[in-house]
Amino acid sequence: MKKLHVAALCALCALAFWLYPSPRAMADDAQLVGVSNDAEITPPRPGDGYWSDAKPRLFVSSHSELGLLYAKPYFSLGYGTPHWIWAGVDLNAIVTPELVQGYFGLRAATPILDFSFGARDTASFNKSFLTPASRLVSRDVLHGPGPNARYWAWEAEVVGTVPLPHAALVGDFIAVHTLDVPTGRYVYDESYRAVVKDSLFYVLRMAAVARLANENALKLAVLAECVFGTGRGRDVWRIGPAAALQLTDHVEAMAVLTLNVSSPDALGLVLGAYGAVGIRYRWATGEKKAALPWSGPLIP
Repeated sequence: MKKLHVAALCALCALAFWLYPSPRAMADDAQLVGVSNDAEITPPRPGDGYWSDAKPRLFVSSHSELGLLYAKPYFSLGYGTPHWIWAGVDLNAIVTPELVQGYFGLRAATPILDFSFGARDTASFNKSFLTPASRLVSRDVLHGPGPNARYWAWEAEVVGTVPLPHAALVGDFIAVHTLDVPTGRYVYDESYRAVVKDSLFYVLRMAAVARLANENALKLAVLAECVFGTGRGRDVWRIGPAAALQLTDHVEAMAVLTLNVSSPDALGLVLGAYGAVGIRYRWATGEKKAALPWSGPLIP
């Protein structure tokens, strides 16, 4: 997202990449600076209005992403003004060296509030369901016994934005219910980078966003997130920077990284952090000035 992955240190960003967001999560954390899980959370650039200045209609749209060690095709079918105010169906997936995940759900989006409900199917390439323990380390997650984990989960999410002059405050609340994790086992949830005991748990993300540069094309944020209600005794807390740069009306570059500051486990940077560096491309049927990813006037 909107929407958890292999971590790799990025020297230029001094941080790691998206360590596998859920198709929603990744609900688009760039949202939290653009900052997506995708209504796009902040209002359009003043004077721009490319996506908001359109007639409501039936449409097919996309805001797919390609990043360091991940690809995320993301499509929507709905009615309204795409990427602005609309209701319909989301269908997306994410593929990384560690997992493949698909998502299908309903969504109603505005610049201020964004609601969604759907189901995701996660298949890990290198992690099994986990033997319960009060404290786990990365070796326990990466080299546990048994076949690779695969499980379904329901997700309900609401994203709210408070626009301010050249800034915004963003909140993102997610309720997750895993459906088929074996009884008596824990699961490392790839979407939210945490080891979970209970089938129902929650995620809260909060961001303070500054909008800078020509037409507010540059967005810088401080992002905090909490994974709680996991049944592990302690919540998982992460905090870190996020940024998004609107290059054209259709293309946006983004980066986000949150580092663990509190957790019941010691998972290290690769499994405990949450980050991404990538490019997002938006399009929709019925656009007034459709453009390929490599075309269109630069905004900054």
